[in-house]
Amino acid sequence: MPDNAAPVSDASATTATTEIYLIEDDRTVQQFVEQTLEQRPQWRLAGCSETYAHACLMAPSSSADVFLVDLGLPDGRGEDMLRQLSLARPDAELLVFTVFGDESRLIEALQMGATGYVLKGCSGDELIDAIEQIREGGAPISPLLARMLLKQFRSAADAAPAPQSALAYGTEPPRPMLSERESDVLRLVAQGYVNKEIAQKLGIGAATVSTHIKSLYRKLAVHTRVQVVRAAQQRGLL
Repeated sequence: MPDNAAPVSDASATTATTEIYLIEDDRTVQQFVEQTLEQRPQWRLAGCSETYAHACLMAPSSSADVFLVDLGLPDGRGEDMLRQLSLARPDAELLVFTVFGDESRLIEALQMGATGYVLKGCSGDELIDAIEQIREGGAPISPLLARMLLKQFRSAADAAPAPQSALAYGTEPPRPMLSERESDVLRLVAQGYVNKEIAQKLGIGAATVSTHIKSLYRKLAVHTRVQVVRAAQQRGLL
């Protein structure tokens, strides 16, 4: 598909349609994404850019709800693209879809505005699940990366001194009241499980898991799964 391809039409599109913009230079990956999106009649490929330059021109003005961004573009850094989109389209979700599975790329992508990070090589169902999670307010990260990141964070948190504000005032951050189910979900999030795995372990629906995670975000005043773990540790909830 050329990088100036017109949006794919979808006769069944409604106001609930999820529009996705793909920033990816590999034609094989483009075909994989196109075939995967066909499994969801109300999802539509709003456009595609094969280069950083084309994405800079076309992506910000797209009506996409989700941007699927490769980090390894031929003429620029995907991380810089994330930064531009986070500023130009703060209402949209930014899902990294890349071969780079190292911790430094993950952390930089999150810092640049990514709300999810999925590794290429996943199945179509796993990509669909990630897009559904991100649209429901979750922050999907490939399980291997999530476990690696959370393990590192827990180690750093155990070695870190108490926050300066707590030392100065002799107080701890307020400890919110969590329901029993929210506590169960929190523990599994801290272990690196994604929504679908949590749902299976607790015997509840993935949408219910997403609702509990949104509640945790609200009660702990955070926006990502890593921040949830950090805030929960600081408040003695883990």
